[in-house]
Amino acid sequence: MKTFTRHGLAGAIIMSLGLGLANPAAAADQATLRLNFLLSGVHAIFYYGKQQGAYSAEGIDLTIGEGQGSVRTVQVVATGSDTFGVADGGSVIAGATRGAPVVSVMGILNTSPYGISFRADAGVSKIKDVEGKTIAVQNGEASLPLLPAVWKANGVDPSKVKTLNVDGPGKIVAIMQKRVDGILAGLENQVIVLNQKGLDQKVFSFAELGINTEGLTIIVNRSTVDQNPDLVARFVRATRKAIDLTKANPDQAVEAAFEAKPQSDKALLKDQLLASLKLLGSPSNPSLETGVMAPEDWTRTLDLMKQYQDVQTDLPADHFYTNRFVKP
Repeated sequence: MKTFTRHGLAGAIIMSLGLGLANPAAAADQATLRLNFLLSGVHAIFYYGKQQGAYSAEGIDLTIGEGQGSVRTVQVVATGSDTFGVADGGSVIAGATRGAPVVSVMGILNTSPYGISFRADAGVSKIKDVEGKTIAVQNGEASLPLLPAVWKANGVDPSKVKTLNVDGPGKIVAIMQKRVDGILAGLENQVIVLNQKGLDQKVFSFAELGINTEGLTIIVNRSTVDQNPDLVARFVRATRKAIDLTKANPDQAVEAAFEAKPQSDKALLKDQLLASLKLLGSPSNPSLETGVMAPEDWTRTLDLMKQYQDVQTDLPADHFYTNRFVKP
């Protein structure tokens, strides 16, 4: 049996330590995720996934930052300031047709969150009843350019619908004070706020009215797809896991989001999250696996933007997204 002197034993230990240092554990990839807006219920998916180790298990050290709208998120991912982003499909198309090198690699909300909420006492039982009514809108909100498509698809005469332009918070005030009959409302946002305020509502979703567009997606710079596809694949895998964890434990997911921003309204976050979870799948193909985007939704989104938002491009719909990282 081999024996060591005192100096020989010390040398063996040093050699052993040296071998260990020669093969350190691989460092996690640093990555940032820019949200589409300030913290909302749907964002609990990412905070909970991070808390539960979904990203670290894939070798990703993730930093999450709030956003200033999907358009801005597209811009910061395009410039490389953030690795990943959360942005709606329409903003991805708008940015990419103007030269932003971004692509959607996973669907989060594959059902459009756009909707119209009416006071229950406004007498709008079917969307055709909007004729003769007034709805509050905000200049610049993403769903506004699609209103003509909603009217056309449902036989509504747009000349018989009045709109009142107000700021975002003003829409809530206007409908609560009965200055308008309805408002453009996010299913996971203003509809939830109005519920909390006790307003009895009649809500129509754009998807139910035949105008489903691609909702929130994960975007990434095309250079990242080309140069580090493994990072993209691991991020998508982790996010799919985060969605599954959130669906199974919505209360814990809300707690994780609340920890990130303690000044948040926890009850509002939960209601927003539960509403968002109903929008994960695509009405075009409800059987698609988590994160897989339906080609029909992207084609419809692009066609609507060409018709109603003055988007001019010969690029096909599949230029703006890929399912290669989602499909097993």
